[in-house]
Amino acid sequence: MPLYQLPVAIALSVSASCSAAWLLSSNPDDGKIHLPTLVGQDEDGQPLDDPFDVTRPDDLVDGEPLDEERFWSKMRLRKLLLSAIFAIIFALQAISLGWAVAEGEHLELAVQILHVFFALYLLFISAGSVNKEYAPHRRAIMHLSALTLLATALLGTIAILPSTPNPVASLFSSQPEGESITALLVLWYITVILYMLACVIAITTPTGPALHFPSERLYSDKTLMAVTSKYEDNVSGVTGASLWDILFFSYTTKVVMLGYTSESLEIADLPIIPTDMRAPTIYATMRAVLRRWKLRIGNWSPKPGSGWQIAYQILRVNSTTLLMVMLLAIISAVLFYTPMYFLQRIVRYVEKDPERLDRGWGWVYCAGLFFSNAICHLVTGQLWSISTTSLQLRLRIQLNSILFAKTLIRKDIASSSGPAPGTTTAGAENGASNTKKDEKKKEDEDEFSSKAQVMTLMTTDVDRVSDFSWHIFTLFDSPVEIVVGTLFLYNLLGVSCFFGLAVTCLFMPLNHFAGKVVVGAQDNLMKARDERVALMNEILGGIRMLKFMAWERSFESRVLKVRERELKYQKLNYTIEVLWNAIWNSSPIMVTLVSFYHFVIIRQQTLTPAIAFTSISIFNEMKFALNALPETLIGMLQSMVSLRRIEKYLNGAEVKPVPPLDGRPHPISLQSATVTWPQDRTRGASSAPSAASTPKNKFILIDLTLDFPLGELSLICGKLGSGKTLLLLALLGEADLLTGQITSPRSPPDIIAKFVGVSVPQEEWIVEGVCAFVPQTAWLRNASIRDNILFDLPYDEQRYQKTLEVCALLSDLKILEDGDMSEIGERGVNLSGGQKARVSLARAVYSRAAVLLMDDVLSAVDAHTAHHLYYECLKGDLMRGRTVILVSHHVQLCAPGASYIVALDNGRVQFQGGREAFQSSTVLRSLSQSTAEPVDGEDETPVIEDLAPEKKGNGDTSETSSTTVPAPPEPEIKVEKKPPRKLIEEEKRAVGRISKELWLTYIKACGGVVYWTSFVFILVLAALTPVMENGWLKIWSGAALEGSATHSSLFYISIYAGITAIGLILTTFRYFVIYRGGLHASKVLHMRLLEGILFANLRFHDTVSRGRLLNRFGKDFEGIDSNLPDNFGRSVIFGLSAMTSVITVSVIGGLPFILAAILLGTLYYNVGKVYGQTSRDMRRLDSVTRSPLYSIYGETIAGVAVIRAFGASSKFLRDMLRCVDTNANPFYWTWGVNRWLSARFNLLSAAVVGLAGFVTVLTPGISASTAGFALTFASTITNDLLFMVRRFVGLEQAMVAVERVKEFSEIKREPAEFIEPRPPASWPSNGIIKVEDLVIRYAPDLPPVLHNLSFKIRPGEKVGILGRTGSGKSTLALSFFRFVEPAQGRILIDDLDIATVGLTDLRSKLTIIPQDPTILSGTLRSALDVFNEYQDAEIYEALRRVHLIPPEGTPAEDADTVNGSVFRSLDSSVSEGGENFSTGEKQLLCMARAILKRTKVLVMDEATASVDYATDELIGKTIRHEFADSTILTIAHRLRTIIDYDRIMLLEEGRIVEFDRPATLLQDTSSKFYALCQATGKNELAMLKKLAGV
Repeated sequence: MPLYQLPVAIALSVSASCSAAWLLSSNPDDGKIHLPTLVGQDEDGQPLDDPFDVTRPDDLVDGEPLDEERFWSKMRLRKLLLSAIFAIIFALQAISLGWAVAEGEHLELAVQILHVFFALYLLFISAGSVNKEYAPHRRAIMHLSALTLLATALLGTIAILPSTPNPVASLFSSQPEGESITALLVLWYITVILYMLACVIAITTPTGPALHFPSERLYSDKTLMAVTSKYEDNVSGVTGASLWDILFFSYTTKVVMLGYTSESLEIADLPIIPTDMRAPTIYATMRAVLRRWKLRIGNWSPKPGSGWQIAYQILRVNSTTLLMVMLLAIISAVLFYTPMYFLQRIVRYVEKDPERLDRGWGWVYCAGLFFSNAICHLVTGQLWSISTTSLQLRLRIQLNSILFAKTLIRKDIASSSGPAPGTTTAGAENGASNTKKDEKKKEDEDEFSSKAQVMTLMTTDVDRVSDFSWHIFTLFDSPVEIVVGTLFLYNLLGVSCFFGLAVTCLFMPLNHFAGKVVVGAQDNLMKARDERVALMNEILGGIRMLKFMAWERSFESRVLKVRERELKYQKLNYTIEVLWNAIWNSSPIMVTLVSFYHFVIIRQQTLTPAIAFTSISIFNEMKFALNALPETLIGMLQSMVSLRRIEKYLNGAEVKPVPPLDGRPHPISLQSATVTWPQDRTRGASSAPSAASTPKNKFILIDLTLDFPLGELSLICGKLGSGKTLLLLALLGEADLLTGQITSPRSPPDIIAKFVGVSVPQEEWIVEGVCAFVPQTAWLRNASIRDNILFDLPYDEQRYQKTLEVCALLSDLKILEDGDMSEIGERGVNLSGGQKARVSLARAVYSRAAVLLMDDVLSAVDAHTAHHLYYECLKGDLMRGRTVILVSHHVQLCAPGASYIVALDNGRVQFQGGREAFQSSTVLRSLSQSTAEPVDGEDETPVIEDLAPEKKGNGDTSETSSTTVPAPPEPEIKVEKKPPRKLIEEEKRAVGRISKELWLTYIKACGGVVYWTSFVFILVLAALTPVMENGWLKIWSGAALEGSATHSSLFYISIYAGITAIGLILTTFRYFVIYRGGLHASKVLHMRLLEGILFANLRFHDTVSRGRLLNRFGKDFEGIDSNLPDNFGRSVIFGLSAMTSVITVSVIGGLPFILAAILLGTLYYNVGKVYGQTSRDMRRLDSVTRSPLYSIYGETIAGVAVIRAFGASSKFLRDMLRCVDTNANPFYWTWGVNRWLSARFNLLSAAVVGLAGFVTVLTPGISASTAGFALTFASTITNDLLFMVRRFVGLEQAMVAVERVKEFSEIKREPAEFIEPRPPASWPSNGIIKVEDLVIRYAPDLPPVLHNLSFKIRPGEKVGILGRTGSGKSTLALSFFRFVEPAQGRILIDDLDIATVGLTDLRSKLTIIPQDPTILSGTLRSALDVFNEYQDAEIYEALRRVHLIPPEGTPAEDADTVNGSVFRSLDSSVSEGGENFSTGEKQLLCMARAILKRTKVLVMDEATASVDYATDELIGKTIRHEFADSTILTIAHRLRTIIDYDRIMLLEEGRIVEFDRPATLLQDTSSKFYALCQATGKNELAMLKKLAGV
């Protein structure tokens, strides 16, 4: 009988007992899929009805089983077959037992009894599970698979052991040969074969049926429309996978083949991931854990914001997964050294038997080498799979979902504070009083004040924490590996190994130091990167302004300055990394040298090949372990930094929770309330605003006592900056209440979610207690107009049409090609200011809210429309019985119909009461236009009839704000309905392989011929060093073995040291070369992209979302800077290394190895090719699905006040979870495909090593030292090839970023900046404008927007341009700046055709004050004087002119004046996008900027729409005075603004219908201008006539 019978029998019966214990302890589950119950317990008195608990029961199901009956009947057959096999085995074992009893062999008897027990246990399990389904079936199959696999492995091993004695003494003497034994032996071999058969059946038996999950529950319709391949079993195969499938990741083959065969993969083509990886499930468990587990040890609990709390909660929620990781890590650490054991045995065997007389044990060792490699790889494969797929993805979803949920309830501090620390532009300091301590304090407080920072948290920080999951297992694996390795080395080298290992301890402090430097450098890099992305965010937000002002170059240099700093840190990072790697690569070399030196020189031992080559392999394996620990610790530190930031954010102040609706109307009132802008007061103890307050923080509404009547219209008015918006926010619960109390209804967060899909009769439509809010700057989502208005409510045709009508949107929708299905660009870029305001208003009107708060909805529209909105909408049927609180400057229009009026002045109530009291008070005078007498509103109505004449189909497509390039209208012939055009183009992703031209782009960007020559030279040299090292070791150990050493040991060891030192220098230096090229390429590519984007035409910026551009500048460049050079360099390095290895081994192994190498090579190539294709697609999908996720983050951070006001929080949370799922899918499969490849490559590699061993044993010509040399190389091929393919695919994926960057670097640009000859410096000196026969169309095939306009404007003339929405006013304004080029005709300024002037020259000589005011963050000074061209005195003068600060001679305010003017200090900070100023203030700042610029031609587009009338009149005077000798073109809705101009031009459908002096036009009662004036009411008409001098 074979050897080792007893140990094997014992091992088998012990494993059977363990299995039985396990089965007994686990609960007997009876089958079908169970829904985990979600934790909403009322532990801390938390309400069970949690509005943020958005997980539904159907989220918790993996899917519906397909064809269940057929599947289970197949399984029954399989299990019956297994039972039959086990019955036969049992019978055979029983016969053997009888034989043993008869023979009276005690040892044999014990062995057979144990075997019978094992067979019986297997029979019991398989027979018992025949009729079981689901969980019990899965359990039985897994146990059977594991046990039969073990039996096959152990019995198979002893079956192949040769009968000749092993060089190592055996435990039992060989059995005496006899008749009986032969018969027993036959039975034994039959049993082994049957076990193998059972094993094959068991491990290929699926554990569950294929499942189907309705994908519409998971994906948006847009995603589903793109499907290219449909199949029923659309849930990941892992849910019912067999053990074989799990070990080899065969359930992924479907995805790999899909990716390989289809042109390009789409998200919905991928199988759906199992429920425990889906966002709703993960979010629900994470939320429960946050509520339940708090870290406490005795009396100690961590400081809030230290990161320990959240770290503990993450550990709790992922404890099972982490346990598995820990277990697998420890097992794999032990397995790592088994191949080296067999390597040593083979070399020893060749030493002992150079003639190969008896090859039996040689073959056993070869088999051992192959299987030990294979098993080791399978275990580590599982370890990686759990770490990456399960753990990493879960962490990402857990953190993202709780951060998003927090954003929905966190106080909106981001929009009310100054710029983020560290992003101050133009050297702004925070007031001189600030000491360093204050600065530090401010930094803490403003931690997440800018929206970009909150965004960084959700993207970069979350990624950093989730990426740490890769390294987590090294914490368990490294220590074990180091211990096992040390024991093995001691076995080989004796005491010498400890001397070697002592050297590594010297490297430990170096690590610690390097670690600190790395974290520091990384921090600086992140800061610079954040700053660059924040700056880009602002530039892209204000791109129109940059173009109007021709500031592209100046901002380009500003970005490049930050970029330079970022690359400096990136370079530092790389340098540290390279030097650190050098230290690390030198550690195993030092260890080897010291150990060998001690072994050979001091202890005078012989260094045989078996010792030399095995110990080198072990040292290299230990290098990984020693390397990994410090790297992991650094990763851990970085993750802790991120966790700290995340926890700080999660601990931020929240808005008060909203009680559920009770269906009763609630009063809206304030009692002695003092209110200020929201601040995070959870950190500092003081409740007073902090010292380093920003302008908005300082502002306080003092002691308000107001009571708004329910079901009526109330008006809030006041000069600009008097606190009107703050009052509305206070009613919404968004502001901070310092004293007093506020009662006001607020929408519960899940109210919109409850309304979804519920149709109700009209009379029940309005729900008491629900609010709606229309902010001053419209917040729109990137969706169709209809979706924006419905805001997830059910579509009610009648109500919807009525809403469009009262909001005056019908005529706008007629012009838009796709009507209400037209897509709104990001932040509404393709709508005019007026349209945005009206869509935003329509959303509130359509909503089911009983209380509507509206912030200045009338200012963005012309007089006609304002009139229409007021009478038809605010006083119309749809508002009957709803409480409306309106902020407006249109006091004369609104006051007569308001039941309650509040007038504010600088934070105090100036007046409150009914309209009669208001009409007679003095307040009215100060707010409305001068001298108008109040009249009852009644006589104004008759005029409304003719307000909306029908529009023709041409005309400007959208009532574009002066600054939009509108989308062209289509000729009105088509009848059939096309699907609506996408404004924001779907994000493109290239298909197929990375193109040759892309590689060339990158290669050229890295450097020229000199660079590439040095690159090739140094890399090839470095690749040859291992051959030299091992070659010398072969000579040395060979000489020692044969005793033919001609030189002293010292000679050999010195040369060895020399070779390794040269190798180290070369390998270190090659990285410097690689990174140098990489950074150069980064610089070049960034420069190209930046220029491309800044000089792209406006149409591009309207159709491409800002998120997508930021994705290019942020994520893609992070990849190009940090990963691309690394992947590029390492792909080449591993490739060269694999090549040298293959060549070396082939030279030694001769023909058999070469043939085998060719065969394996083709296999490798095919597997790699299939993998590469799919993996690239996955990465592209990952990038593309990230953008909508970033978009929803961005939208939510920006519009959180509106989302909360409408009660849409939980709906948004659900949408975000859907986006996360869409993004998780490609991520999950990217790793799945990665593991699929590794499993296959590793088996091939194990075969290569096994083969090398086989050739060694076969060929007597190979000496021991040569065998060691060859096998050492063969075992490195494995890693080299795998890493090469992985790095190469990583490289192709990183090249996707280059591809995306290149795509945007080559977009169509605007015309030249300068055209020679350039205009004289003084041009335009007069400001004469001549327009001759001007025709403008937006595309050659579209009808003209302006028809043959011809007019002349004299120097210094002031011209007002009027016309209703879409009449071409804005197009005309745009054409002066050449944003649209004339199809025929020309524009002359001072007799110079502007088409012959370069854009920079042209735009810098004209000024426009646009409708959407844009100012950049920084300080007031930097916002007004971006490039430090003016003196402070000039800036103050400009501010006085626009009445933002009182005239000279006014006494200065005390420093502690409440609500003092911010504009008195030029160092006041300006937050992102100027959000801490009201819209009116921003318009005035733009005006001040224009006054500073002082050009001869000034175009004003609705420049004072958001300013109160009184200030507007003052501004009018300023303009006439300041720009007395400039030519002014003003587009205005307020007739007062332009009534005293020299001439007025009235446009209609792109033609001039009237162009004359206002007085002349007013005298002609049939003129259209007269009709416009008449629409404003009798009173105003009289006033206008008087002003016009009629």
